[in-house]
Amino acid sequence: MAGIALAELMLLLLVVGLLVWAFGAGRNLPQTQREQAHRLDTALAEIQQQGEGLPHLREPLKQVRQYGRDLRKLLPHLAELERFLAKPNTEGSTRDRLLVRHHELNQSFQRGVEYLERLAAELVLVSGAQEPPALTELPQFLIELREVLHPPASHQG
Repeated sequence: MAGIALAELMLLLLVVGLLVWAFGAGRNLPQTQREQAHRLDTALAEIQQQGEGLPHLREPLKQVRQYGRDLRKLLPHLAELERFLAKPNTEGSTRDRLLVRHHELNQSFQRGVEYLERLAAELVLVSGAQEPPALTELPQFLIELREVLHPPASHQG
């Protein structure tokens, strides 16, 4: 009995810690990225809610949630790029490279969130031992995000 209570307390502390971290991290972002973070959080919350009744999807949905956390890592990068793009002295090839990188990150983020929103909707339709069709696309989204988060050296200069 005491072990269960301790485990519940630890779980509650973990949830509170994650919420504090998430809200703290969101405050440092500009308005555009806060809105994007909210959209991402909403999709992940829907996936969490829909997945609770689907124990056979526990592991794949764990990977999906990790994908969402990794997707969130794009937001500070986007904010930093926008900060430099807003500077009046950023011009020429530097500005062009910043714009290309911003487009890559933004496109990857938008595609990722759209994927998560679609997956959440598909989870509503799952019954029995079925899997939502969008789960088959997860490996490709993981690869794309890894490539965007860790670009070749030509994009980092």
